[in-house]
Amino acid sequence: MKSIRKRLAAVLAALTLLVWCAAPAFALEVVDLSRTGSIKVSLYDSETSEAVGGGTLTLYRVAKVQKDNANLSFVYTNGFEDCGVELGDLSEGELAGWLAEKIAATAESTTVEISDLGVAEFGDLEVGLYLVVQTTAAENYNVISPFLVSVPIQENGSYVYDVDALPKVGTAAKKTPEPPDKPDTPDTPDTPDTPDTPDKPEEENPNTPAAPGPDNPDGWVLGAHGEKIYLNPEAPSPDNPNGYVMGAHGLPQTGQLNWPIPVLAVTGVVLVAAGIKIKKGTRKDEK
Repeated sequence: MKSIRKRLAAVLAALTLLVWCAAPAFALEVVDLSRTGSIKVSLYDSETSEAVGGGTLTLYRVAKVQKDNANLSFVYTNGFEDCGVELGDLSEGELAGWLAEKIAATAESTTVEISDLGVAEFGDLEVGLYLVVQTTAAENYNVISPFLVSVPIQENGSYVYDVDALPKVGTAAKKTPEPPDKPDTPDTPDTPDTPDTPDKPEEENPNTPAAPGPDNPDGWVLGAHGEKIYLNPEAPSPDNPNGYVMGAHGLPQTGQLNWPIPVLAVTGVVLVAAGIKIKKGTRKDEK
């Protein structure tokens, strides 16, 4: 990998030569420090070479071009002044990674989304050295490593202000899916408590019929008027041919006739009176 020192030295040497070469024969293009440029970044799959869309890129201006008489040099700016490393001391990749870790909270930046074609563009850029950081990776891909881009760059003896960063970027690598977590073993359910034995009622239900027994041989209950109501009527038998049950208001009717009673009573009275009269007559005759 070419070091940033070699790249910067080449750019600055060319800038110096262009400033000092006054002869028309050497009237090469001079860097215009007032001109603006752009950076275009294109991302492709490292295996299929297909465009990788999605995610975001953020751009930081880390150094500006400073002119000191006829000398041109890069000077840290935008909060990178105290990054702790001199330009040219590290390789390009190492310097980019170092600067990405030293980004100040106050550093100005521009963030753009990567299109479905895998392209992100930054425009209206001043001459200087820029750091590109992928802040959001495309779905199922890892973030690309940070990298540096200078505006302008020199190509075939000319300065290009609209820079295509594809040669510097490399390609994105697919993210290896992580194995799913093993589900936790469910807890053993608690054994339910044994239900309590229900309390036995202290009093019997007054409406429950009493079955026949020693204390209630006939199996009766009291009715609404205090009468006994027999629950198990007797079947017909020699002692109870009609199979009746005695109620509380009297004896059952058996079909007997009541009209001979007064006749017999009158007859008896007549007979008694006649007997008395005959007895008195007998006494008179004896006297």
